[in-house]
Amino acid sequence: MKFPSTEWAVAYREALNSNAAYREAAAKWEGDILLRVQLPTPDLPAPGILLALAHGECSAATYHEDARNVASEFVYEGTPENWARLLRKEIDPVKAILDGTFKIRGNLAKMMRFTRAAKELVETASQVPADT
Repeated sequence: MKFPSTEWAVAYREALNSNAAYREAAAKWEGDILLRVQLPTPDLPAPGILLALAHGECSAATYHEDARNVASEFVYEGTPENWARLLRKEIDPVKAILDGTFKIRGNLAKMMRFTRAAKELVETASQVPADT
């Protein structure tokens, strides 16, 4: 299935809610995250998936064809090529922030307290089939 898409978002939400390791790592987390694809020019729509997350559960995973104006506590953004690499587990999600491969917007102090939960988010995403 295509990443990002409504179909992929639904499958990801189901996989995430079935992941006991994520549930444990994110038990104290509350906040939404937008997974956005950064396209080469700013005038093109930037697709993304908004995740509503609280206490180890994902209550919604909503696909947006153009997520440039979607409000979210956190935005995790990368190019289509880097999303493909991330979903194939070729790059580490936290290191990708530190080296600039991915950009994150939001309260970094809060995010850094939940690096294990962030890794589980990506680990789960890599288990959902994706045509990138």
